Amino acid sequence: MVIGVDDSHLRKTGQKVASAGWYRDPLGPAFHTNLMWSQRFIQLSAAVPDPANPKRSRMIPIAMEMIPKLPKPAKDASQEDVAHYEQIKALNSPGAHAIRLLQQVREHLDASGAHAQRMIWVCGDGDYSNSTLLPHLPPKTIYIGRTRTDINLRSIPRQSKRREAGRPRSYGKQLPTPEALRKDKTVPWEELSICNGPKDTKVRYKRIPRAKWHIAGEKAVVQVVVIAPLRYKKRKNGPWLYTKPAYLVCTDADMPVDQLIQAYFWRWGIEVNFKEEKQLFGAGQAQVRSASSVSAAPAVCIATYAALLLAGIRAYGFHSRPPSVTPPKWYVRKNSTRVTSSDLIKQMHQELMLSATGNFSPLAFSSRPDMNPDKSNTRAVA
Repeated sequence: MVIGVDDSHLRKTGQKVASAGWYRDPLGPAFHTNLMWSQRFIQLSAAVPDPANPKRSRMIPIAMEMIPKLPKPAKDASQEDVAHYEQIKALNSPGAHAIRLLQQVREHLDASGAHAQRMIWVCGDGDYSNSTLLPHLPPKTIYIGRTRTDINLRSIPRQSKRREAGRPRSYGKQLPTPEALRKDKTVPWEELSICNGPKDTKVRYKRIPRAKWHIAGEKAVVQVVVIAPLRYKKRKNGPWLYTKPAYLVCTDADMPVDQLIQAYFWRWGIEVNFKEEKQLFGAGQAQVRSASSVSAAPAVCIATYAALLLAGIRAYGFHSRPPSVTPPKWYVRKNSTRVTSSDLIKQMHQELMLSATGNFSPLAFSSRPDMNPDKSNTRAVA
């Protein structure tokens, strides 16, 4: 079960809205920090693979939780108040919220019986590749996430056959950093093909199969994968552009590298979920201020969005379209494109209209009405 984890913001204007605060605007320019008054929430989205092509999937939200903004203690606060604030702050971090949500998912799978032995692959960005999340993962859970370019990697030490004084060594010799591995020309690039959207993409990568990283824990053995920049075009006749290289860390050293990279590329679906939840379903637009309503309103909106996606998959699969969707002639649509959320919303609107009006439309006429009636009859009636 591949799960993507990430957090996002809901912009607000009222200064008395619960859980709101000042955050850095992620859409602001890199050379200047812009602030925005908003709420922050964390979300988990599960990948539903395509039966016809297991490399393709669609992310569907399964859990969300608000991350409240904690007020800082005053300058003249006591040491007890400051210590209490630091303790609550550690429990309110995105990593701590992610651990609680993942534990709930793990308990739900264990309680189901049939999925008790099912593994969970959690895919996150660099904000979750830290000591808050990695050493405290629930059982039968593997983390795949982005990491920094200069992390301190060590080799696995060799255990001596004869008994020596002191504790056995946990870390071996220094290994090259991910950035140094990418620039090392003596290590060749390897290639594989993954599904990135409607097309297959060739990915070049290098990896360190087994390493030690103190952030993941003293006993954890990780593998590090370096992905070369991918080239793309913003328009058909435009120049070639390149993405930034990606540095991934996985807490399971035995995971096949093709499945590791493919699962991480699926994580982009949670970014699509955020966009559609805000723009199409209006998450965060409800004018509520109390603490209970602030957390319940986005949750209901996101749950409705997830139910619509599940209903669309069960009704039409990954390739067929709803019967009511007739795109305009100027819209060039490929046959392999999956059903969009806008298509499902249009289909739902039409079904609700037909059920409410009894399959009657006031705009449908059996014969075209006479636009030029007889004026003599009209005058006689007048």
